[in-house]
Amino acid sequence: MEISVRNQSITELKSRNQMLTLVAVGLAATIFMMGLKLVFQSEIVIMQTPGMPNNTVIERSTFDKGAQMATLLAVTNAVSQINPANAEHQKIFLRAFLSPPAYTRIASEIDFKIEKAKSERELGSYYFVFQRYEYDHKLNRHFVIGEQHTVNAARDTAQPYVYEYTAHIENYRLWVDELTAYQSDRPHNSEWLEANKK
Repeated sequence: MEISVRNQSITELKSRNQMLTLVAVGLAATIFMMGLKLVFQSEIVIMQTPGMPNNTVIERSTFDKGAQMATLLAVTNAVSQINPANAEHQKIFLRAFLSPPAYTRIASEIDFKIEKAKSERELGSYYFVFQRYEYDHKLNRHFVIGEQHTVNAARDTAQPYVYEYTAHIENYRLWVDELTAYQSDRPHNSEWLEANKK
């Protein structure tokens, strides 16, 4: 083997070795930067509910108010439409939004309501017509206000209703901690509580 051919082969090997080293260093730097981004990432969209505004940003511990309203409206619709035919499906849906203690309480209330409806042969359907959403900063409570409709034997009865929520955001999700529903057209917010002090 000639010395010039040998030297040329060694030079080619050195140049390929340098190129492979640069590629390996580049890949390692890219993987390191992607790992850092993943560790420090605080914006992500995990799930969207119908009516959630476009470009909604859901962060690890915050939702914007439009996203909170859409999520609570989805929960309200699920709770307000429960009947013997769809109760199990609605409970599965609600499990994704209710904190474990709230889900345990609401699920047992749903079971009681369904058993009562079956025993009274009250097999109508229900739906909620949304009118407005309010948030009370002082109480940290959300209010979904509208009309609760009951349809029986071709008769549709509407009553003003308020669904009141206490919720928190954890790990990119809104969790309902407390849900109260009452017949009224006025939410029991801080203004209402102040006016109704004994």
